Amino acid sequence: MPPRDPRARLARDWLARAERDLRLARLAISDPALAGLTAFHCQQAAEKALKAFLT
Repeated sequence: MPPRDPRARLARDWLARAERDLRLARLAISDPALAGLTAFHCQQAAEKALKAFLT
């Protein structure tokens, strides 16, 4: 894809969002009280990475 392809930019944006969700999951995993949030952010990261792939 050319560098200015809007799909490439959109895919990069989805991947950046996925990375932020993973960062939050890594922070939350150290606290057992936040286990639900850890799982949620992992799921969100996977969904956003899939959206990037499909884009």
